[in-house]
Amino acid sequence: MLKHSFVPSDFRFGTIKPLLKDIHGDITSTDLYRAITLTPVMSKLFESVLLSLYGEFLTFDYLQYGFKKGSKCAHAVFTFTESVKYFVRRGSKVHCAFLDASKAFDKVRLNGLFLKLLKRDVPLPFIRVIINWYSGLQCAVIWNNIVGDRFNIARG
Repeated sequence: MLKHSFVPSDFRFGTIKPLLKDIHGDITSTDLYRAITLTPVMSKLFESVLLSLYGEFLTFDYLQYGFKKGSKCAHAVFTFTESVKYFVRRGSKVHCAFLDASKAFDKVRLNGLFLKLLKRDVPLPFIRVIINWYSGLQCAVIWNNIVGDRFNIARG
């Protein structure tokens, strides 16, 4: 797959399963559901292989706490509270702004992501596979054991 920059079409397909977050709420409200996407086990295995081969190129900022191995919310809270204590002890005012970027991945421009990988000198075989993988993504929703029609995914 790396040699030919190819992933099977089944790797590009996911089944979206809505999960109810609160059984005591209004089950007709879409806000009470969280969608999870189920993907083929073989694609997950291939992701692990790619990560072991190219993981060293996928670094991040040391101040990043989310989606980082060995990092927890408690680490971010600790860093925040210690920073506030530091400045308050020295007589400074502390102003805070919080950003919920939980849906940020849904807004990522893939061409921009690929360009950033190129600028980081990530090996081309990896980038080509990722481009191929993200081309033609499709999903279908499963509800009451009935799988709906496939639809294209442009982001996220």
